Amino acid sequence: MSLIESWQLLEKKFSTKKAKKEKRIEDSKMMGWTGKTVYVDLGSESVSIVRTNENLIRKYLGGRGLGVRLLSELEDANINSFDQKNPLIFTSGPLSGLAPMASGAVLTSKSPLTGTIFSWNMGGGFGSELKKAEIDALVITGKANRPSYVEIMGGSIKILPAEQLWGKNIRACTEALESKGRVACIGRAGEKQVLISSFVVDSTHIGRGGLGAVAGSKMLKAVVVKGEKELLPSDLESFRELKAKVLKLFDANPVLSKGLANYGTCAFVKLLDYMNLIPSRNFTGRKTSFSDVLSGEYIKYTFELENESCPCCPLGCKKRIKETGQILPDYDSLWAFGFNLENPHLNSVFEADRICKDYGLDPISAGSVLGACRELKARIFEDNELESMLSKIGEGGKLGNGARRYFSGIGRKDLSMDVKGLELAGFDPRGIRGQALAYATSTHGGDYLTAFMVGPEVLGKPVSLDRLSLKGKAGILQVFENLTAVLDSFVFCPYSGFVLNEELVSALLLSATGMEISPAELLKIGERIYNLEKTYNLKAGFTRKDDTLPERLFENKGEDKEHGLPKQEFEAALQEYYHYRGWDEEGIPKPEKLKELGLSFKEEN
Repeated sequence: MSLIESWQLLEKKFSTKKAKKEKRIEDSKMMGWTGKTVYVDLGSESVSIVRTNENLIRKYLGGRGLGVRLLSELEDANINSFDQKNPLIFTSGPLSGLAPMASGAVLTSKSPLTGTIFSWNMGGGFGSELKKAEIDALVITGKANRPSYVEIMGGSIKILPAEQLWGKNIRACTEALESKGRVACIGRAGEKQVLISSFVVDSTHIGRGGLGAVAGSKMLKAVVVKGEKELLPSDLESFRELKAKVLKLFDANPVLSKGLANYGTCAFVKLLDYMNLIPSRNFTGRKTSFSDVLSGEYIKYTFELENESCPCCPLGCKKRIKETGQILPDYDSLWAFGFNLENPHLNSVFEADRICKDYGLDPISAGSVLGACRELKARIFEDNELESMLSKIGEGGKLGNGARRYFSGIGRKDLSMDVKGLELAGFDPRGIRGQALAYATSTHGGDYLTAFMVGPEVLGKPVSLDRLSLKGKAGILQVFENLTAVLDSFVFCPYSGFVLNEELVSALLLSATGMEISPAELLKIGERIYNLEKTYNLKAGFTRKDDTLPERLFENKGEDKEHGLPKQEFEAALQEYYHYRGWDEEGIPKPEKLKELGLSFKEEN
């Protein structure tokens, strides 16, 4: 089945009304934005609604951009992440629920794990429902006097008691609320303020950065949303033509239509293993003898699978085992609990992933901290031991503080494979040099999705780059970072970047909303967002020394040119990156650059 046929089936499945035939829809409320920004104070149990600021929309679009701007306005960057004033900000995008691969929302807050600004591009249909409820941004502050959840039903917004849900893990909480709408909730790990905990959307989509712990500190168990408004584009005919073009491009892209559509992100395993790009044993090795049994091909051969699609996505990259109903682990979990731990047992990896999704634990961080423990103890964990350790983390164990905090506390910070406190994922930067620079410069810490350089350097999408060279990567990287910030602000799936560019997005925006923003201006908006995140982190105390990688990755052993990153070359590329960014040698945006972007920077006391 082609992706176009998959999209047609999705439209039938998720559509509740027929699209109106008018070429132009005059209801300004449904033109992508001009909806509501909702402020919820859990402490006073108050809800206030204001019109979304159109000036902010033109400068930051929605999603990640709007969330970052609202966060930077509300509180000082040096606020404690668990301060009741630190907001949780859910934002939809102008194309949420309309364009292919654009159904999610973005959650933004100050991360308790890293201390940086942090935005998570959610999957699932939460963002579509938020948009149908005519909400551009939902800002939650305060601390509830009792366990609570926020219920949004059309135009009704309530803060409701959640004592009956407190203590439940993700699956049980979602089952209790899903009849009301789309559910984003925390498990017991979030309740216990475990620093590697997350919200989970639809029991499936899990994030990073410890934002579940922020919710736990507020006694916020869940947000459930069900919208009523029909989402329609401004120019229906033009939008249909563009949507058809995008779907054809998706269908013609083998990474999407042959890889992710058939195997999910497990499709990455065979190629990455062949190229020696899967780090193992806490980044001390790069090859295992059991990659075949953790590959997408083997999993698809072994199990009868069904697609689990987000409402606006024809790929269905989340795969469900038909017999048991379990969602397959993503590549992140296959790496974290398989390759990283030298664990060849597929059932064990499945169970570890299930525990993480149920407790609401970030699998990358959980697997990374266990990988460091494995190295410290110099032994391989048994299956039941692995499961027990994960459950202890979910119940508030010290390893849940993340690798940097835990191993620094015992004098072994060298074991923590992180950037700015966020653990690295299963893409070895020693063999993907642009990704190395992307990890180091990411405003989130070790997050590969702020610029997925694996796309061009390994998969050749959207362009092919030499993965073993840092030469020329600094200028290219900042363009990818800016474009990713734009796609996150529209709340496109991160993997849409294999096809979408600023020209296509500009055309989609015009036909969907009637707002004309040129491709060049879209990239300028992305640059504005990235610089705002950078200034936030600077105010929070981050400096040039934080834009680096674990020392282990610079070690050069033997003649294998892929084994260690050349540190001098890396430092030169970092300085070149600062130059392209318009920052000084310490990585601080110059006044003229900030003026160009309409920003300002004043360090907090």
